[in-house]
Amino acid sequence: MIVDSLWHFPVKGLEGACRDTVHLEAGQHFPDDRIFAIGNGHKRHEESAAGVWHKKGFFLQQMTLEQLAELSCEFDGTHLQIHHRGKLAAEGDMNSADGAHDIESFFAKLVGHQIPGEPRLMRVAEGSYADTKEALITLGGTASVDRFANETGTKPDMRRFRLNIMLQTETAFSEFDLIGKRVRLGMAELKIVAPVGRCAAIDVDPETAVRGPHYLPAMERAFGHTDLGIFAEIVSSGAIGVGDRLTVLD
Repeated sequence: MIVDSLWHFPVKGLEGACRDTVHLEAGQHFPDDRIFAIGNGHKRHEESAAGVWHKKGFFLQQMTLEQLAELSCEFDGTHLQIHHRGKLAAEGDMNSADGAHDIESFFAKLVGHQIPGEPRLMRVAEGSYADTKEALITLGGTASVDRFANETGTKPDMRRFRLNIMLQTETAFSEFDLIGKRVRLGMAELKIVAPVGRCAAIDVDPETAVRGPHYLPAMERAFGHTDLGIFAEIVSSGAIGVGDRLTVLD
């Protein structure tokens, strides 16, 4: 297995960006991944705004708002940009209240009528707003994405699954064989811990932002499960890059 692409998703629920290389830190999440989220107006906003992790139901997500698939984002460590259908729609300095307000105003116009309250840009104090509170990263195989596409009549598109590391594979779900094993990827070492269970967010076409049929039943019928991807813990720090080969250590 060889690294095909590396992805980080600065804002939870939005399309991310590719990176050629990243430095993984032991016991941490993927760099700059899901460090922001857009609150949906839930009463626990104040706690979330302080950087506390919450389940995804408190945030804007494609599972309920498919138009989020039309958005992508870029973050350089200070400045956040939101693109809508490829065009810059909002931007702001994340160290300033005005910058956060500009981002919130865009989302208020886009989905304000569909959520409980006012959208709020939140930045996690430590870690990530990933679906799991534990410090885990995600990997997946290109053959698994292709198999999903074949079974569902969709176009192969890894963006549907928003995994951090895509591996070139020849056999669908062969990455599941790594669960429980320790592997080296680039200069880093990982412990593969569990499969990634999917949710209704995969029903949304990342190219068109149109919600398709509910694909989880189709996955269950075709594969006997509704998983795509694997969770891993970073156990030893190091740089990884596109083209690096995965080696099983034990």
